[in-house]
Amino acid sequence: MRRVAITGMGIVSGLGSGTAAHLEALRSGRSGLGPLTLFPLPGMPPAPVGEVKEPALAERRVFGRSAALALLAARQALEGAALEGHGVLAVGTTTGGMPESEQHYLQHRGKEGTADRELLRHHPAGTVADVLSAELGLTAERHTFSTACSSSANTVGFGAARVARGAPWALVGGVDALCRLTVCGFYSLKLLAGTPCRPFDRNRQGLSLGEGAAFLLLESEERAAARGAPILGFVAGWGCSADAYHSTAPHPEGKGALAAMRAALADAGLTAADVDYVNAHGTATPANDKAEALALEALFGGPGPWTSSTKGATGHTLGAAGAIEAVLCALSLSAGFAPPTLGLVEPDPQLRVRHVPAGGVAAPLRVALSNSFGFGGNNTALVLTRGEA
Repeated sequence: MRRVAITGMGIVSGLGSGTAAHLEALRSGRSGLGPLTLFPLPGMPPAPVGEVKEPALAERRVFGRSAALALLAARQALEGAALEGHGVLAVGTTTGGMPESEQHYLQHRGKEGTADRELLRHHPAGTVADVLSAELGLTAERHTFSTACSSSANTVGFGAARVARGAPWALVGGVDALCRLTVCGFYSLKLLAGTPCRPFDRNRQGLSLGEGAAFLLLESEERAAARGAPILGFVAGWGCSADAYHSTAPHPEGKGALAAMRAALADAGLTAADVDYVNAHGTATPANDKAEALALEALFGGPGPWTSSTKGATGHTLGAAGAIEAVLCALSLSAGFAPPTLGLVEPDPQLRVRHVPAGGVAAPLRVALSNSFGFGGNNTALVLTRGEA
């Protein structure tokens, strides 16, 4: 089994575009949450979101918002790298071209509209991978993962497993764009907070949605060294579980989450004692944070290592969350900096978590655990380790 190196990363979210902008945001404690401006929602109370303000998204007029976000992040990850051989392209998403489909529906109310039917062209979730393959000139098998909020975390694990077993390279990541269905759906479930989310806080009221994309270029350590590529980190382990406890609620004791974390560590050949930092799923809903805290306590036998949720900065980006947080973990490892949980003011005393204090912690981090837990009990954990650069 070959070690799987991260040789490129790209990211766009409400915090900005590119790894440098995101590392600066983590260090400064800057949040990307603000008012929703993409579309009106009459009759709904306002709720802050992590909306992308990015001029480079002009391509959305051709491919739709989701594919434009994905292209932006994927191009950053490649940075002109020549991808030789038949590789792997894996994309995680839950909304696909839904933003444009909604426009068509609102115009025609379900009737056939011929003048603007191009809005429906990229509706299927799998078309994002098709657009990336064509526009980036990739020779690769294409996969689309749609396992709710663990979608793109699974692409990272899957791609790493394929590279470890001989694939020359894997471009993996995820994307989700804000749309009416998502915002109204979470509002109907009473999971949206009217103010910026507060993960693990005693007074947490719910999540803040976001949008964005992130991609990672994965290669074997030997291949990366042969072509002189910088090694930004390693994907050391992947674990997933499907506890199917409830369609939207996590298992109250976090049993599925615990199984995924244990599997990831076993895959990496590491123990819980080796973990220096946990990027928690941390959505700021009462049920999720409690279940995850119980799972973490069971894994570490106590408060454990430094733990934070970056969703207070980006919002919950759903299918893109796993890849976005994998990139943020790799940045944290390389910078030796554990970011704080924005919005955490008064930690819930019932949750035994070792929170990163306000301002973050400078520490020589070597191993990070990144959690992504989705509806339906789709739980995924990734183990990342520090690279050379």
